[in-house]
Amino acid sequence: MGMMRHGAMGGGMMRGGHSRMGAMVAGRLAYLKSELNVTDSQTKAWEGYADAVRSRVETMKGMRESMMSVMQDGNAVDRMEARIAGMQAMLEAMKAVAPATEALYAVLSDEQKKRADQLIGADCGAM
Repeated sequence: MGMMRHGAMGGGMMRGGHSRMGAMVAGRLAYLKSELNVTDSQTKAWEGYADAVRSRVETMKGMRESMMSVMQDGNAVDRMEARIAGMQAMLEAMKAVAPATEALYAVLSDEQKKRADQLIGADCGAM
């Protein structure tokens, strides 16, 4: 529970981390696009992937806000339900990114795929 309050779920998001999160996502996407050397013919698939990632991040931000409120003010049952809802939201968000990731992967060259295998999804964030 301590990690949930003060670690990844709490800290930055509770102290104005939303704007930082947006910048971090934009930076990460720019890095990935550069590292993958996305070509003009791959741009449509890349944009689909980037849009899906940004949408996932927005979904998770909203979930975190409601979850943190419950973690601070809710009882034990409320907190358990909030954790379950958070995990379900994460699963659904990951599922939503999967088709865009598959579409991007399908248009990558073998060399790009090797790089994507190293960079995409390694952090369980599909990014």
